[in-house]
Amino acid sequence: MQASHATQSKPQLRWLLFPWLVVILVWISSGIWLHDDIDRGTFGDMFGAVNALFSGLAFATLIYTSWMQREELALQREELSATRTELEGQKLQLAEQTATFALQRFEDSFFSLLRTHGEIVNAMDLVDGNGRTTRSRDCFKVWYQRLEKMHAGMGVRPGDQGLQTMQAAYRQFYTKHQGELGHYFRHLYHVLKFIKEASIKDKQKYTSLVRAQLSGYEHLMLFYNCISEYGYAKFKPIVEEFALLENMPKDQLISRSLHVGFYAPSAYGEDGAA
Repeated sequence: MQASHATQSKPQLRWLLFPWLVVILVWISSGIWLHDDIDRGTFGDMFGAVNALFSGLAFATLIYTSWMQREELALQREELSATRTELEGQKLQLAEQTATFALQRFEDSFFSLLRTHGEIVNAMDLVDGNGRTTRSRDCFKVWYQRLEKMHAGMGVRPGDQGLQTMQAAYRQFYTKHQGELGHYFRHLYHVLKFIKEASIKDKQKYTSLVRAQLSGYEHLMLFYNCISEYGYAKFKPIVEEFALLENMPKDQLISRSLHVGFYAPSAYGEDGAA
């Protein structure tokens, strides 16, 4: 656009300079022709109107130049506005691409962690006194039954509403099974912490995927692990924030009436503690 405007203005500028060349030539010629003429003052007065004409021409030239500059500045403003709009569009596109790449990196890491968690579960096995082997998620049912027995064998402490007795039972249970369950709960906590600290919008979407991987007995073991000294400070707040107990079979708690209140209603999702 600017190049086209410059091409059109060059001929106009040449025609504007032509009268000035004529004036200069006349002025030089008059100086030569009238140098020795004693009446050159009277002769010069005859050109007073011409002087006024050329003064007007000079003023018109000034106005024309100002108008041309204003037009050129207007074109420059239009070009700057178009450039600014284009840059804003590129900036928005770059931001969208950056967000897409960041989400892709997060999802690659997340699903890798989720696969690892599944591999940890699949690698589990228990052998009882009769030589029978229990594998994978079925191990959690066995562990939960053992935890129930330990709890049943403990007397209720004076003034205890169930929490202290349950914590003591879980401590005794975990001491025996730390080698089997410690890695499981540490990795599960790491997966959830990774989601919590990620710069993504819909974190609930990914924690729901984690929750969907847990069986009923995994939920129950998670419940008691997070009220114990091993998960109370760090793990329990994440459970409550992301409603990780929403699908837990509450009727299978060791004591639903006492234990369900160990968590805030948010831990149970839309149903609350009902």
